[in-house]
Amino acid sequence: MFIRMGRATTRATRDTSKATTKGTKDNSKRYREKIKKDPIKFEEYRAREAERSRLYRKKLKEVVKKNKKVLKTKRETDRVRQQRYREKKKEELANQKSMEEMLKKVERALPAKNSRKIEVIKILYRKYVEPGSPEN
Repeated sequence: MFIRMGRATTRATRDTSKATTKGTKDNSKRYREKIKKDPIKFEEYRAREAERSRLYRKKLKEVVKKNKKVLKTKRETDRVRQQRYREKKKEELANQKSMEEMLKKVERALPAKNSRKIEVIKILYRKYVEPGSPEN
């Protein structure tokens, strides 16, 4: 009987935090930024990506010709994806609007005199941002 010996640590038990590990998103972003610095490489990259996209669309068209069900499911997934995106965008706008409304309310509640406004803001800053510091 042959027993296979592996490493002592696995990916799951490795002692790295999320902040230090780089993901595909970060690597791709760094790669694109690096490519953009050199205009010749950037144009080559754009040409490769355009060709890749063209091939993808061509293959997709062939698959759809053979099977109409695939087209229907693709349209459904696209529709759902777009709906989710629109909902997310609406929520972000709503949150932004409510933040503006809260700021307006707070500004209306502040005293009219500038020196008093600054004093109140400093007190609130000490109370909420620097909770460890002693009150004056």
